[in-house]
Amino acid sequence: INQLCKTNNIEAIYADSWKSVEYLKNVNVPIFVLAHGTEIQKNINNLNFYKKIKQKRIFSSYNKSKKILANSNYTKELIKESLKINANKINIIHPGIDIYEKFIQHHTILKIKNIINSSHPVILTLARLELRKGHKLVLDALSRLKDKYPNLLYIIAGDGPSKKEIKQYARELQISDNIRFLGWITEPEKSVLLKSTNLFIMTPHIDRESVEGFGMSFIDAAFHGLATIGTDSGGIPDAIIDGKTGLVARTSDVSDITAKIDELLSNPKKRIALGKAGQKNALEKFQWDNKVKEYLNLLYN
Repeated sequence: INQLCKTNNIEAIYADSWKSVEYLKNVNVPIFVLAHGTEIQKNINNLNFYKKIKQKRIFSSYNKSKKILANSNYTKELIKESLKINANKINIIHPGIDIYEKFIQHHTILKIKNIINSSHPVILTLARLELRKGHKLVLDALSRLKDKYPNLLYIIAGDGPSKKEIKQYARELQISDNIRFLGWITEPEKSVLLKSTNLFIMTPHIDRESVEGFGMSFIDAAFHGLATIGTDSGGIPDAIIDGKTGLVARTSDVSDITAKIDELLSNPKKRIALGKAGQKNALEKFQWDNKVKEYLNLLYN
């Protein structure tokens, strides 16, 4: 890249992370670097030697860049707080969404239909199976609602290190009959699931360095007209407009999560309205055709 910049008319470099900038030297073109919440450490003064060195490397890469493109307000504030970088150097550009509708085949639709069968309502979580993602909180909430919604189905799609523990927790709560673990799914299967369910939910919390920097899965769900429930953790409040495209519950608060689920399951009119508003927001703000323009406009500002 250093050589290309010397021998070609390069207008700008867009880097996917600070690591892609680190070894660039004497590049006389503007660099725009993406920033994700998981990269930046909180409480930098309490870090060990190696993590402090990493933060210095990140700062050095950001310092070479014309603009830092944070994926959420949370990430922007984290950069300001931990790295003491001027806010004027940080722009927020939320991630874009890919659309896979054209690839859906009949056998995929039939597969999802057979999974759901006559269940109603149907709740979906698409996430890596790790405790930080909050699956157990949703299971807690549903155990409180199972008598009110005996035919409810909670579909958990994804895989990860906590799968066994989450399955065991469902058994302990005696709600295994209302849960389906699908494991890893394809993009077309994901699209059909989002079209076929009634509510999307994911309730993460911050676990040391691991954080939901934005929450692209909420936008995926919204694109398919699905109301969403998340938590006020990390960048999720950027992905869900509380009360307009979905509901934001208090992080790790089972009672609040339960109340939010019940509110939308018991009020189909509100749930559908939130889904439609979310779909409009996703189509207008998150499709790559529009998102790319946000990146390119930086060249002229």
